[in-house]
Amino acid sequence: MNLGWLAPGLRLASPWALVLLAALPFWLIAVRRRQRGGGGLRFPHAGQLYGLPRSWRVRTAPLGDVLRLTVLISLCVALARPQMGFQRDKVKQKGVDILLALDVSGSMRAEDVGTNRLEAAKQTILNFLTRLDTDRVGLVVFAGRSFTQCPLTTDYGMIAQLLDECHIGMVPFDGTAIGDALANCLYRFQSDAERREGKSLKASGRSRVVILLTDGFNNTGRVQPGDAAVMAKVKGVRVHAVGLGTLEGAPVPVTQFGQRAYLQNEDGTLLIASLDERSLRTIADITGGQYFRATDAAALDRIYQKIATMEKHDIEIEHVVDHEERFLAPLLTALLLLTAELLLRATVWRVVL
Repeated sequence: MNLGWLAPGLRLASPWALVLLAALPFWLIAVRRRQRGGGGLRFPHAGQLYGLPRSWRVRTAPLGDVLRLTVLISLCVALARPQMGFQRDKVKQKGVDILLALDVSGSMRAEDVGTNRLEAAKQTILNFLTRLDTDRVGLVVFAGRSFTQCPLTTDYGMIAQLLDECHIGMVPFDGTAIGDALANCLYRFQSDAERREGKSLKASGRSRVVILLTDGFNNTGRVQPGDAAVMAKVKGVRVHAVGLGTLEGAPVPVTQFGQRAYLQNEDGTLLIASLDERSLRTIADITGGQYFRATDAAALDRIYQKIATMEKHDIEIEHVVDHEERFLAPLLTALLLLTAELLLRATVWRVVL
């Protein structure tokens, strides 16, 4: 039984217990009859007692019945199991499925964008999340390998929390496998049911977007970025690429023996990690997406505007909130009042009741 009109999220798990309240009027009638019943002894001059002042014990004796009545009501409420929360429900909203592919390889340590590239990418994503409303978002991280950090969801707070946990070195295989990351995104767009039924991404009719945040140098992985881009085009997925870094590049800082140092090439020269814009532009062009450079402050708005113009399809979203039992409060109230009534009956009201 939903009692949301009384308090938001309030419901009764066992409303049948309230039927017991119907017995309370009969209990009150029985109490009244008992109080009006004659005694077993008759006194010839009992009428002379009328009008005499009554003691406070006599005046407060009816409170015993009030306490017992309150105890019974509290027990009935406790048996009805009041709960706070909101029921599981499914709603349909208009939105786009978006997967964020975040590069966490060693080259993302380069500090040519004011801070290191990874921190710039994370801030870009956080700003982007503030613009979204009903779109589902997922997070894929990659270095030499790729894995899903968070599946598609509308819980942007969870995305932000998992994003904060992303760091360089979280993927044990170093390198930059852009093709593998894109392939992983294409796989994650499909639900298990769609894969079992053999439905293609295009057949589902949903708009799907990959936002790739990387410095662009692919140097490992099983799938080449160009091949992954072609697969994305065939499946109707657009890839918007966000380049992190400058064309001139920057050295990659590391910590060795507690001191700051920079990565070097095999010949001992300083390794410079520069932005590979050509590869990122190619990936975006193949899929019908766009390329943006993260150093451009307006890049985020342009990505969002592009997604906002896409056709948004119905997305079924399930909200789940467990109900919290609240029967303990009325149960404790009943026990406390019952204890108080028994103590008063055995002491203060002993000669009255």
